[in-house]
Amino acid sequence: MKIGFIGAGNMGGAIIRGLVKHSDTAPSDILFSRSDAQKGEALSKETGTVFTDTKNVINNCDIVFLAVKPYMIENIISAASEEFAKAKPILVSMAAGVGCEKIEKMLSDSSGRDDIEVIRIMPNVNAAVGKSVTAVCKGKNAADESIDRVKDLLGAIGSCVDVPENQFAVFSAIAGCSPAYVYMFIDALAEAALKAGMPKAKALEIAAGAVEGSAAMYLATREHPAALADKVCSPGGTTIEGVCTLKQRGFESTVIAAVDASVEKDKKLGK
Repeated sequence: MKIGFIGAGNMGGAIIRGLVKHSDTAPSDILFSRSDAQKGEALSKETGTVFTDTKNVINNCDIVFLAVKPYMIENIISAASEEFAKAKPILVSMAAGVGCEKIEKMLSDSSGRDDIEVIRIMPNVNAAVGKSVTAVCKGKNAADESIDRVKDLLGAIGSCVDVPENQFAVFSAIAGCSPAYVYMFIDALAEAALKAGMPKAKALEIAAGAVEGSAAMYLATREHPAALADKVCSPGGTTIEGVCTLKQRGFESTVIAAVDASVEKDKKLGK
């Protein structure tokens, strides 16, 4: 089975790297196209995958991941209408705000086919280290067998969650965007440690390990995060002092506002 990618930027590249490192798919069976030829050649050399043009990806792959900006999709489908009509690959889109029905209509209008299987996913950049959380839903033509094939692939780069398409914007905000927020949090912890006299490189390692361990603790126990936080706080101690300061400075409300903003932006991208 050959796997194709139209687009191989931050997200597409992360999935390609994840598949090469964590799946049984041979690098030579992964084809991708990218508008930046220099970066495409570099990724091909790094991973052993095949850098080629978009039409060749469609013609030669069983599953094609559409890993481009939302505004680019219509032009790509239109330019490769003959290839889509002939090859009929399973098309897996990860474009924010663009639903299966919209892509199905683009394919039907340009290629004349209304039977191409479309699956929508939303991974995150942690795919590169096999730790993505990926939302999955299917369009009207997608067979259960095709969904299973895509999930098997995505299982190599992390976990999969079935998410109704009307909740994709919410999923994107809390799983697709949140790695950036977490990286900012880790860096802020390290900046504070640097201010207090610790070398930043060491502080980053410590902060990242603490964040990883905290996530693992919740996943292992499934205790409510607030209850876990309470267990760390002792009366009159250092932790509760920090927790109260975060609450006073609007930590939780700021996170909620960031998620709200991401959801609204996702909705605008789909219009």
